[in-house]
Amino acid sequence: MRQVGVLFNPFSERSQRLSGELARWLRERDYRVWHGTSEDGREHPEVFQVMNLLIALGGDGTALRAARLAIPYNIPILMVGVGRLNFMAELTEETMLTGMATLLAGRGWYEQRTLIRTTLMRNGQTMYTAVGLNELVLSRGDVNRVLTLDVHIDGIPLTTYRSDGVLVATATGSTAYALSAGGPIIDPRSKSLVLVPIAAHLTAVPSLVLHEDTVVTLTKRSHYEAALSVDGGTSVPIQQHDVVQVRRSRQVCTLARVQPPEELYASFVRRLRRE
Repeated sequence: MRQVGVLFNPFSERSQRLSGELARWLRERDYRVWHGTSEDGREHPEVFQVMNLLIALGGDGTALRAARLAIPYNIPILMVGVGRLNFMAELTEETMLTGMATLLAGRGWYEQRTLIRTTLMRNGQTMYTAVGLNELVLSRGDVNRVLTLDVHIDGIPLTTYRSDGVLVATATGSTAYALSAGGPIIDPRSKSLVLVPIAAHLTAVPSLVLHEDTVVTLTKRSHYEAALSVDGGTSVPIQQHDVVQVRRSRQVCTLARVQPPEELYASFVRRLRRE
């Protein structure tokens, strides 16, 4: 491991400062370092072709941006929590350098996280595809109207949601938007998916934990504005009768870890309490 990327949040002075310190620390140890933002990475994707590790310093939003850059190249990601929400963080500001030393000395380990693949179909044609680490969100537009969505599970009708929207999340994403919408927390090592309606009206199916091989199909029935977004990325307009399919991706996201696996639930409790 000689080529390391350090990704920072350009809107966080703390992230910029810490990332600079980490980049200098790595260079002093003869590592080749790419230091930049997610925008820099999108403009110069060739840097990821030779990268062995991508370190993201920020909150969960920065972590998701790092994942979008790293996943196509199978680059492990190490999360350093600098933002307000840090469910995905492995290290803190205080443990950053000691944790890095542990990992670079070969005493860390790697964990694979499930991804979801979203496909938008219109009149039988594929209009859009995306892979995400957290969730797919299909929600109403600016008009304050209820969104009507038919839900099928593996081709079998499940229910019709009249709601502000529906999301399908991975186990990693179960602590993000899905949690605030009333969904359960799933062990992030699980391959299961979770289906959660957003502010649903009079539904008998509030949320479901689904088998890892489940295919969720969402069909928009209402004519009001709606859009889909994967991991908070580009908002894609959805038309009446559009079909959105969500399933587990064949790709995975690899996270670099240094904390013992048994620390998982203790860290969950601390983060839920904002400790």
